[in-house]
Amino acid sequence: MSKWIEGKLRDLVEVNPTVKLIKGEIYPFVSMDVIQPFYKPVEAKEEREFKSGGAKFENGDTLFARITPCLENGKIAQVKNLKNGKGFGSTEFIVLRGKEGITDTDFVYYLVTNKSFRENAERLMVGTSGRQRVDKQQFEDQIISIPDLETQKRISSILGSIDKKIELNVEMNKTLEEMAMTLYKHWFVDFGPFQDGEFVESELGMIPKGWEVSNVGSVTNIFDSLRVPLSNKEREKRKGIYPYYGATSLMDYVDDYIFDGTYLLVGEDGSVMKEDGTPYTQYVSGKFWVNNHAHVLQGTNGVSTEWLKVFFDNCNVAPYVTGAVQPKINQKNLKSIPFLLPPQNVRQEFNKNIKNLYEKILINNKENVQLETIRNYLLPRLLSGEIDVSQAEKQVEEVL
Repeated sequence: MSKWIEGKLRDLVEVNPTVKLIKGEIYPFVSMDVIQPFYKPVEAKEEREFKSGGAKFENGDTLFARITPCLENGKIAQVKNLKNGKGFGSTEFIVLRGKEGITDTDFVYYLVTNKSFRENAERLMVGTSGRQRVDKQQFEDQIISIPDLETQKRISSILGSIDKKIELNVEMNKTLEEMAMTLYKHWFVDFGPFQDGEFVESELGMIPKGWEVSNVGSVTNIFDSLRVPLSNKEREKRKGIYPYYGATSLMDYVDDYIFDGTYLLVGEDGSVMKEDGTPYTQYVSGKFWVNNHAHVLQGTNGVSTEWLKVFFDNCNVAPYVTGAVQPKINQKNLKSIPFLLPPQNVRQEFNKNIKNLYEKILINNKENVQLETIRNYLLPRLLSGEIDVSQAEKQVEEVL
């Protein structure tokens, strides 16, 4: 029987532990936007000079978003693969780590990811509407209940094995997407299969004879009029099994869906463009809901939705973005983006090749949804003692 311990968070978990960084040195930097909602690992995508500010952390530490709406959207992750083991990041992170002899560092991640912990943190927010932050003192003083250290390690091992499989599928999909992009560039940037044919001038430069420069509007069906935004309060009342997407990522799960099928989501406003000028895209399939911050597209006129995905992932949309304070790609500008359209036989062959890759991606995505469902079912029950740890270990072994 597990022995449970109750106490203040700061007495059981290291909150913003001391990490010594040298001023003026270059370290890995983790920004808020690289954290994917409800996805465990995060790696630094850049390096910056450390001046003085920002959250400081080490490999294995949990980064907990303390600002709205990042906390509500599930931006909590465990940092990994930091060069030399240390880094820093956004000032809006609370850094958490296991306390020696009391808490397991991996368990701490699951403790603070649990819905009841997140909801309590939301109640500790202070400040003006729209820029509220978790009050640090109240956060550290909240009372938590945890099992003994050995049980913590068993729980984090159970849930960690599920998250590891999810991570492997995500990495596999990254490889498949890289293969898809390589294929796209070979056909439509380098014109590899068509080098022996005749080329002609166009507004996009030299292109194979018989091809035409069209636009995105001619090869897409746009379903923006079907979108319905839901506020945080509305979503809280409508919890369910259907994914709810925003401009850049999955934000929540709700009790109904608007769309059923395979679609491409392209960020419309707010976060619309990455540093390299390409738009934020999401390739989604099944039953889901979308707010009004992402365009909802499907391919048409012999162009598949998968083709649209690699096209946009290679497209500089900077000239089509309006608004300095609130960047936006409106529907008119989106439709006007030039699109290189080959003859029908070429379209059919490329669609066949690109769809084969994305079919594998969809299989991995579906498996991840199932794994997330299992993990989300086990997480609160293991942390409350409702489910026996030995029973959960057997269940997960059967699934994996």
